[in-house]
Amino acid sequence: MKSILIILKKIRNLSAYFFLIAIYFFFVNLEARKDKNNNLNSEKENILPNDTAGFYKENIRIKIPVIPYKE
Repeated sequence: MKSILIILKKIRNLSAYFFLIAIYFFFVNLEARKDKNNNLNSEKENILPNDTAGFYKENIRIKIPVIPYKE
């Protein structure tokens, strides 16, 4: 019983720090969402290139299916 009371006292003493950490992660989460939305918008804008003549100058990647070898 005494150990439970000691733990509760320690938690009460550290509750201010837990509160500050919770606020910090809340604002970090808001910034991450904002950055994610900005990245999604910029990716949608750059889907089609403006210069189609340069298409043949670039390397073209072709997906080749690979079948694993079984012995």
